[in-house]
This record gives sequence, C-alpha cells and structure tokens, in this order.
Amino acid sequence: MSEAVTKTGHHNPEQKVVVMMTDMVGYSQLTSAMCPEELKNFIIAYHHSLRDIIVTPENQPVDLEPSAGDGALIVFKKNPGDTDATISTRAVQTAIKLASAISQNHIPPTRMGIFLGNIIEAELFGKTAKFSTCFAIANRLEELCGHFGTTMLMDREVARKQQGEDDYLVSIGKFSLSSVLHPMNAYSVYKPGINNCPIDTDEEKLREFIARKNEAMDHFSGNLLEGILPDFPKVRTKLVEAQAMFTELTGKEDKAIFRILEYIREIPYPDSSFNARGMMLTEKKRDTLGDRLYHLSKQLLKAMDYDVFHTLIEDTQWEQMFKLEWHNKGSAIINIGDPPDGIYYLDYGTAKTYNQAGELLSTMQGGDIFGEMAYFGNEQKRTATVIADSDVVVRRITTKNFRKLPIVIEIFRRIAEARKKELADETAGREKSN
Repeated sequence: MSEAVTKTGHHNPEQKVVVMMTDMVGYSQLTSAMCPEELKNFIIAYHHSLRDIIVTPENQPVDLEPSAGDGALIVFKKNPGDTDATISTRAVQTAIKLASAISQNHIPPTRMGIFLGNIIEAELFGKTAKFSTCFAIANRLEELCGHFGTTMLMDREVARKQQGEDDYLVSIGKFSLSSVLHPMNAYSVYKPGINNCPIDTDEEKLREFIARKNEAMDHFSGNLLEGILPDFPKVRTKLVEAQAMFTELTGKEDKAIFRILEYIREIPYPDSSFNARGMMLTEKKRDTLGDRLYHLSKQLLKAMDYDVFHTLIEDTQWEQMFKLEWHNKGSAIINIGDPPDGIYYLDYGTAKTYNQAGELLSTMQGGDIFGEMAYFGNEQKRTATVIADSDVVVRRITTKNFRKLPIVIEIFRRIAEARKKELADETAGREKSN
C-alpha cells in the first residue's frame, strides 16, 4: 500500500474512506444581492446546518471541510474493525438525512457526490492535507446530479456495500467522463420525501417502480455477470412504462429516465465502445436529425433548396414525429403492394429493396429515405419490398403526422419525383442496351 512521507519523516498509509462532495444549487443567484456581511452570515449558517447533520457521534470519525464558500468535502473514515460497508452505510444514511433536510427547506438545495476510494494525509504548512484522485470523481458525480435531476449520486461500490437501502437504490446509468479513467455506474436513493418523491408517496408502488426501472437499466448498461447485453428497444419499452408509473406516483417525470430516453433517441444503437464505456457524457452531442438529414441524405439534399433547409433547421419540432423502430436482420420493413403506413429514415444499418420478381433494386445505407413513393403514385401502394440487410434502426413518420407538415410533404414529393426519374432513366438505359 502506498505511503506518504511527511515533513517530519513519518509515513502515513493510505486509508480506505468514503468521500462526499457537496455543492449548493443556485448559490450565485441566491447570494447575488447580498452584502458581504449578509453573505458571511448566510454561509456560516449553511455550514453549521451541514455540520449538525454530518458531524454526529454515530458518524465518527468524520471530517468536514468547507471549500469555495458553498461547497464542502466530507470524509467518512473507519474505526478499528470497521469495513467498507460500515463507512458506505454511514455516508448513504447521511446523504438521505441531508436530502430530507433539503426537502423540508431546512437547508438550501444541495447536490451530493459519493465515492469509495483511498486517500493519503500529510502535513502541509502546519495543517493536515488530504490527497486523492477520488475527490475529483466525487466532484463529477456531484455535478452530474443536476443533469440527472437527483440530489445525490454514488458510485456502484458505495451502492453495493451500503446496508439498509437496497429496496430504494435506483440505477441512474453507466457513463464515461473525460476526467475519469474508468466508466462509472451511478446510483441514487429514491424514498418518500426525497429525490422528487413526495412525503406521502406510496412506498410499495415506489419500490415496484424502482424494481422496474432497475431491470430496464440492466438492459441499458448490460450485466456481464448475468449475461445481459445492451438492448435499447427493450430499454425504451420498459423505461416508458416506468416513467408512466413515476408520473402517476409523484405527478412529475423522472429526469434520469428522460435522459436515458433522450440518449436512445439520439443514439438508437450502441456503438462498439458502449459495452465498455457506456454513455460518453463529455463528448459532443450528435447532430439533430435535421442536421443529419442535411449532411447524410443525398436524396434529401437534391430535393432541398435553401428556404426549405432554413425552415427545417429553425423549427425542429417536426423531428419528434419520427418515431424510432428497430428491425432484426432479414425482417421485412415494408412489403410490396401494401398500403402506405409512413415514410422512413434509415438511421443505422443497411437495407435492400426488391421488386415483385425478387430482383435487387438498391442497397440503402444510414441517411437514406424510403417509403415515399407510395404516396405520390396513382395506386397508393408500396412499390417495393424493403428487407433489413443487418440489424437496423429506422425513424418512421406516420401518414397522419407527415400530412400535418406541408414543407415535409413537399420534400418527400420532390424525392419521389427524383426517384421516379432515376428509375425511368435506368429502365430506358437497359432497353437501349438490349
């Protein structure tokens, strides 16, 4: 185990601790109109309130260090005979008490990041200083509370080792951060009175929601121990059900579920690095569907003029009308002769089109649009069969919805006309060669 050498030559061994980083929400706005005296009193009162909850006999040994005014570093240490489970339990129970105090307006809204790791202490300028990379991880967890709409986030080790709250532990997601070498699985605690759950929330139904959400998140993050691989279609179905349960219980949506559904909507198929790294939260968000239509679809580019492009990019609410669908390799997406049930954008994978005789007409890649021909012909029927050549993800806009959008109708009409011309030219070329 690593040791630090102090100025006096003493060796301080590493300690296994649970670190909690806290930060007040909206500090700048709360204090912007305060004079220095008011600010001093406000901050002192805030840290005294934190101390009353954190520095208690049952939490000893524990260190609390105010930092940057509204922030605090809390370190839960071990007594002789204590285990990782002991300090993890203390930390989680303290976080729950803080969350309860927040919901009762006893302290201002505060975010908490909790991480189990090693620290070393050494003397620095006459004071004991703490050194560890886990401070940065706890800080990032604290910052991500806002993104996921939670009061607290903890790493998987704290969640696994704490005792007493297993029925209320909620999986938030697996993600990677640029400042952290390894992917993280984050958890929170949902109980009546904390984390957007009203004090009168039905606990039995809340636990049912938690079980359903955690099952969905297993299929999002994957669980190698149980042989579960990421399955986004299943995740979306289960999370939509869980979201409906949470809304019925609390009167509001669970923001953490919203974030996962948002991620799946933007990235509907896990890439090669997802199993190992999960969501890349610090990466640039993928372009909107409107941007991808512009950049990726040759057909749409041919059909577009500047005014249409400008309109689509300025008002992207129409994107929401394109609903995600997943199709397995070999399955038929549309069948020749069927009445049209929508127009498709191929988001991921490849698909092939065949005529009535089963002859290959074309191979489509991500970014292609298909299914529009049936709406602009005389028979109003599918003119080709489209088969998934790999596992594919498509976005379909229904007949009812696209007819609400005159600009989109015009775009699809132009695409259909261009495709008809291409087919006519190909037919004429074959006849000429014969």
